Amino acid sequence: MRAKVMSTVLGAGVGALSLVALSACSMSTPEPVEDETLGCMISAPAGFDDHSAGALTLAETELARSQGLFSATSSQRVTNSSATSEALKRMNDKDCALTTVLGPGGADELADQARAHSKGLYLGVASGHDDFPDNVLSIDFDLVPPAFIAGYIAATASESGEVATVVSRGFPQAEKILDAFDAGVDLYNDEADEDVEHVKSFREEAVDDRTVADTSDAGKAYFDAAHDSDVDVVVPFGPAAAMGVVTAATEKQQALTTEEPKPEDKGEDPILPKVIWYGAPGAFNDTIIATIEPNIRRGLRSMFPEWPQSKNPDEVAEASKEDPTEMGGFLVADRRYKGTIDNGGVRIAAEDGFLSQTSDAGRSIADLRERIKSGDIDPRKS
Repeated sequence: MRAKVMSTVLGAGVGALSLVALSACSMSTPEPVEDETLGCMISAPAGFDDHSAGALTLAETELARSQGLFSATSSQRVTNSSATSEALKRMNDKDCALTTVLGPGGADELADQARAHSKGLYLGVASGHDDFPDNVLSIDFDLVPPAFIAGYIAATASESGEVATVVSRGFPQAEKILDAFDAGVDLYNDEADEDVEHVKSFREEAVDDRTVADTSDAGKAYFDAAHDSDVDVVVPFGPAAAMGVVTAATEKQQALTTEEPKPEDKGEDPILPKVIWYGAPGAFNDTIIATIEPNIRRGLRSMFPEWPQSKNPDEVAEASKEDPTEMGGFLVADRRYKGTIDNGGVRIAAEDGFLSQTSDAGRSIADLRERIKSGDIDPRKS
């Protein structure tokens, strides 16, 4: 790959310097030629602090840089399609070795840029597109089964009997995710004991009511409306809006735990808001009770055989059925990667705090995964 090419070019430069010294010529000394391998990233509008695909991709690219796959990295947050186009042009002027666009918001602009610069190599992460030009690689995730499981687990964890999900506008599989979540809640109700009150999914007749603009303010507004309707578990999908949900949930949790309870509520613990998160595990926030993680690392290792490897068996990609080919100076195995719960590309797990409240949550997740894998449950038809 390019890192190896760099050492060869530098070696040739040193040899040229030696020949000049031996011949005692008066010509100027040639400078060694560096083969820059700049990794460039564009994210709209959440940037790279979303604890999800943006943050995970940035961390992986920085890891690759530290291991010599890239000589440097460059990242930029943009706010709209025209800004995405401008950023792509600027990064093309920098001769980026690999240019990555995160999320569906810039997918069309990425495709246009790639068509206009067929010798460049591009990567779309969580774009939801399957018709990119040949010089665009893509990493996507099937979130329908995880959304189904999230609906079931949200119902399991709910204390108020009201749960909700929301997706950012333009998010891949949006309508299917909403339907799968509702189906998971319905399955919980079907399998619950007769004396257990049914859990309701906070849903309106129109899908649009649970599809919001991908902004932090829109996520906060959705959470506030859901909480006012007694929802205590929310599952947000999408970068910026999801951050708005978790921020609002945190503020509400702090208020409920610090404010003096009303006289009629004294002696009762408040029902705290809870979030099932689409992003990195580890509960970066106390409201998060479970995580659905897109395994960016596994996708990149499936694509690039020389990407920094891991000793974690969950992050070791399956061997490609095709021999790697050279694209833009990189060895590329798989040009398309679709992460699923079956191939390890998407993981869902209960967080420690949640396990202390609902001891069988991990078992329920594992059981649902097996039932989906065996065909006993079809989240798309439930």
